[in-house]
Amino acid sequence: MKKVLVSLVVSLVFSLNIVAQEDKTEKISVTGMVMDMNGLPIKGAMVFVDSVNTKKKTNKKGIYKLKLNSDSKLLTVYSKDLGLLSMTYTGQKKVSFLYKQDDIAPLEEGKLGEMGFKLSPNSDKNKGYAEFATILDILDKRFFFANVKNGKVTVGKGVSQFSGDSDPLVFVDDQRLPVGVLSTIPTIDVDTIRVIHNGSEAAQYGGLQAANGVILITLKKQ
Repeated sequence: MKKVLVSLVVSLVFSLNIVAQEDKTEKISVTGMVMDMNGLPIKGAMVFVDSVNTKKKTNKKGIYKLKLNSDSKLLTVYSKDLGLLSMTYTGQKKVSFLYKQDDIAPLEEGKLGEMGFKLSPNSDKNKGYAEFATILDILDKRFFFANVKNGKVTVGKGVSQFSGDSDPLVFVDDQRLPVGVLSTIPTIDVDTIRVIHNGSEAAQYGGLQAANGVILITLKKQ
């Protein structure tokens, strides 16, 4: 009996330590300011984490505060008059956004879902993906800035002024892959799709080819 009690105590302490470690690393408090191209605060800008609406908005001083998971990868702010602006998240506690002239693309809130954003944590923005034959069909019919013609994918203007190449960058589960992979992935395996058509967000993914847009795909976890 004594050995059993000792084992139970050890197991309980071990479990509590694990929980404490998880709690310690699970959330990070992040704050920042959202400003227009003149450096003026933007009130009411929506904040997204990994393309999911946090229900947080900037106050009259353009400031937002939220807690997010330490493994989060992308912060995005949305203003109807200025559009979307995103930054890669790498664990920092302060993340501010300053719109530049090239970033401005007014966007109705109703279009966010078509661009791969989840307006509510409980909503299913991907409903119907499996009904499409290929990812190319999804891009052409669901995403405003993507076009597919004769199997060729373009995003936005789609032609880099540097090389004449029109292929966008493609990332699947954070791994850069050739654009041809889009026709080989079963649509039933797709969790989320995002299309980035211009601005500083696309530039974060590197290379001159980012001027042709970026397609981000995450697959469902098996």
